[in-house]
Amino acid sequence: MAVKHNPTNEVHQGQKGDRTGCGFDTTEKAEHWVNTNERITCAKNGCK
Repeated sequence: MAVKHNPTNEVHQGQKGDRTGCGFDTTEKAEHWVNTNERITCAKNGCK
């Protein structure tokens, strides 16, 4: 599953309501995050 950060259009590994692979907490400012099937674009450890 992937989750997209709308303000930056960056796609991370993970899902809304949890943490991304690189450690972002998607419960903070939850309106900025949306589950997606897009390809992961984050190059940080845990997401790539």
